[in-house]
Amino acid sequence: MNTVNKEYTLSSAAAKDTAEIINLYNNTYEGSYTDPTFVSFNALLHEILKKNKKVYVARDPEDRVVACLSFLYDPINKIAKAGSAVVAKSAQGKNLTRFLIEYGIEDIQKNTKGISLLYITTRTVHRVAQHLTDKMGFKKLGIFPNAHKSTNYETHVLGGLYFDGLESRYTDFEQHPHIKPLFDIVKSECNLPDIPLSKKFEKKEFHTKVPTLEFILAQEFVKTNYKKAQENFEIDLGFFPFHEPTAMITSPGGSIQVYVSINKIDKHCVITGLKLDKDVSFTDLFLKVSSMLRDQGVRYIEMIVRAHRLNIIEKTIQAKFIPCGYVPGFQLSDGKRYDYAVFSRSFEILEFNDIELTGVSSLYLKEYIKAWSEISLDKYLKESL
Repeated sequence: MNTVNKEYTLSSAAAKDTAEIINLYNNTYEGSYTDPTFVSFNALLHEILKKNKKVYVARDPEDRVVACLSFLYDPINKIAKAGSAVVAKSAQGKNLTRFLIEYGIEDIQKNTKGISLLYITTRTVHRVAQHLTDKMGFKKLGIFPNAHKSTNYETHVLGGLYFDGLESRYTDFEQHPHIKPLFDIVKSECNLPDIPLSKKFEKKEFHTKVPTLEFILAQEFVKTNYKKAQENFEIDLGFFPFHEPTAMITSPGGSIQVYVSINKIDKHCVITGLKLDKDVSFTDLFLKVSSMLRDQGVRYIEMIVRAHRLNIIEKTIQAKFIPCGYVPGFQLSDGKRYDYAVFSRSFEILEFNDIELTGVSSLYLKEYIKAWSEISLDKYLKESL
């Protein structure tokens, strides 16, 4: 336990705090908060008791919970994610979010194998949160246009705070032409050596027709199936920290399986891995998967790909996923840390009416809009503009 400003006390949340934390989020966001963990008593209680998640709270002099923040931790890759920050209106302006982040970092560093990277996504509806992460040393790594929907559509900025690991990155590759502009922004932010642009790379083509695909929404079955496929080394694109699949799209015989995590509240979706028939066109598969997710009400899809896998990146872009971020040294494998490119696909009309960007975030938005126009607009429309 730690006391700040001689008024507020910081600590890890306990099971007895669950109802009070739920009420804090409901009151602050007026019932529109999009993280399902913090709107369900049982879900939050489960998370508080999990080993790889820490929920931190700040209490006022009357012992009321007035701020909250969560940390997810991956000991294998030594990365953590901070998020779901909330501060009661009565306690705003007291730097409680910063204190909770610093408290969480100290706790994780002291009681685990440590952190090489802490990343966070920040709302852009106002500048305060962005200024906070800027002052704390977070490097801006990308942007997620219209990623979430509470009362209105929300664009989030991706930030990373590095403690070590950048010196052990795998860099023996060239950058895909659509990824290079994002990398150049990150290179400047993080003071990285250059990785040259690839002018020619192998573009493998597969033309086997995508078979019939079906949706399976049985969550426990999906998790069990995913675990078995991982154990059998059948999963590709399976590194998406802190997300578990909630549904899968599969061919009747199971030769193709695409695992997804869908937020039921705001229909945000991430692709958490796939088992792929190597003869099937990756692009055609992901075009079909995107269409099926849209039919399920999904409004936004996110996925990540190792930056050196240029052919997969090319196929992802052909499937109309837009590059929106770049994370250096994200995954640790065999003593090397691997860079990842981040992609998103939105089925909504992009809205930026309430957006307020700081620093280089506006550069990411410009690159996103440029890539979106090149990738998403069909050839006839582009020629007529």
